[in-house]
Formats: sequence, C-alpha cells, structure tokens
Amino acid sequence: MQQTKEDLEAYEYARMRETDEKAEKMLVEQKAKTQEKIEIAKNGIKKGYDNIVISDITSLTIEQIEQLRKEIDK
Repeated sequence: MQQTKEDLEAYEYARMRETDEKAEKMLVEQKAKTQEKIEIAKNGIKKGYDNIVISDITSLTIEQIEQLRKEIDK
C-alpha cells in the first residue's frame, strides 16, 4: 500500500502529539513528586529536623531546604 504525503504528515503529526502527551504526563508526575518532597521537608522543618536529615530523606538540596525555612518563618 502506497502512502500519500498527506498520510505520512498525518502519521508524523499523530506521533508528535503522542510524544508531547507523554512528556506532559511525565512533567506533571515529576511536579507532584517534587511537591510531595517539599511537604515532607516542611514537616521536618516544623518538627525541628536539621537540614542534612531533611536532605537525606527528601533528596532536596540544602539550599532548597534553607529557602523553605525562610518561607515558613515569614
């Protein structure tokens, strides 16, 4: 079966949309994981844990945790 130029373009467009949708889903999942880590870190801060412990638990950087401390203190 011979594919026309239009068929090929439609196929390529559908593949691009599929790729975009997968990338968007991965981004949403990553944002949710990051938000969960932030909430865990905030709870650790409120409980008095030090930055190293919070970083070990959440994999957030010390700088990120220090920024969260500043936000909580506001």
